[in-house]
Amino acid sequence: MTAHGAAASRSHPAVVLGMFETGLAVGRSLGRAGIRVLGLDSRRKVGFSSRYIEASICPDPLENEAEFIAFLLRVAAGEKERPVLLVTSDEFLLPVSRNREELERSYLMNLPSPQILECIVDKHRQYLLALDAGIPVPRTFLIGDRDRLIEQEDRIPFPAFIKGAEVTAWRKEMGVSSKGIVVNTREELRSAFRKIFDHGIGGLVQEIIPGPDTNHFKASCYLSRDGRILLAFGLQKLRQQPVGFGFGCLVQSVEYPEMLALGKEFFTRIGYRGVGSAEFKRDPRDGKLKLIELNPRYWQQNGLAEKCGMNFPLTDYLEQTGGAPQPVPEYRRGVKWVNLYSDLESFREYRQRGELSFLQWLRSLEGERMYSDLEWDDPRPGLRELLLENLCRRSVRYAGKRLGLHGNRPDR
Repeated sequence: MTAHGAAASRSHPAVVLGMFETGLAVGRSLGRAGIRVLGLDSRRKVGFSSRYIEASICPDPLENEAEFIAFLLRVAAGEKERPVLLVTSDEFLLPVSRNREELERSYLMNLPSPQILECIVDKHRQYLLALDAGIPVPRTFLIGDRDRLIEQEDRIPFPAFIKGAEVTAWRKEMGVSSKGIVVNTREELRSAFRKIFDHGIGGLVQEIIPGPDTNHFKASCYLSRDGRILLAFGLQKLRQQPVGFGFGCLVQSVEYPEMLALGKEFFTRIGYRGVGSAEFKRDPRDGKLKLIELNPRYWQQNGLAEKCGMNFPLTDYLEQTGGAPQPVPEYRRGVKWVNLYSDLESFREYRQRGELSFLQWLRSLEGERMYSDLEWDDPRPGLRELLLENLCRRSVRYAGKRLGLHGNRPDR
């Protein structure tokens, strides 16, 4: 027996959907354990450069769902053993869930039930799910059309944050780099929704919880098929990009029993299965942790959990292949994960606000840390990103500014 339980046969390949940093970390965790990893994405991303991943282009699951599912079935048919399927990106979630019955004849997987998954993917239904489970949440309003906006606008507290009820539809219409819109007045609210309605979609308006980015925490858990919590990992955001409403570009593993207990309570009460990551923000007005969102898939910094002693992908794989993984109760605290390119952008924004000096930024990176893309046993993804960021993307952005052009940044 190891910390992850009895060793199962590692002859089953793993198929990882999504080759951004999230999928790269999943593929590395499995590849280091001697498991063959097949990576799929509709575009060439950083995971394609990993020595641990055999990556291929697949049909876009949102644009060509039937072709994507047929492609997945052909991949499985070419293997001697049923592959283990792991989802690391939102765009794959609903296509996989909608075709689960067919896919489960060819793949091994542990995902939330279709009913739970569809509630979570719809942010308003997720909000109602949390309320029913007794989990504190910011006040949230669903605005689907102009009549609803007029009906609700007097009740909305400012400042507020507008975001999509369904992430993939929002990104498709509003741009992959647009996580949401901050509004401070009723006039700004109306102006923002005029643009949103012009795209043929609606949105959620959510109360903004005050306080610094360091008040954001994540409880990431793995629940077995029979509902046991095998892994529970806590992290704290130190910086976000964009500041205030982005992804954690500098995070660290933390000991925060109250936050982990709340996350585990939420997962358990809704009957969750598989990997999930619940983000909370501590509200300085009442001291309570309040749910920001639950992501029903692997989260971007999952490689940090592996470094700290909790290998989520391997636990997932072992359970699906009969390895009987055991709970891992502890992990190392105070280890940092950084996406250096995004953190530089975040630093510039904090510095413009007068909240962070260059010396303070340097000191914040001290201590044990890991990088989002660069690992010494797998350097090519990091080198690829270095070349793309410093030679290609910056050149394109510079040329765009000179020519007065603007475009969306690559998705995260």
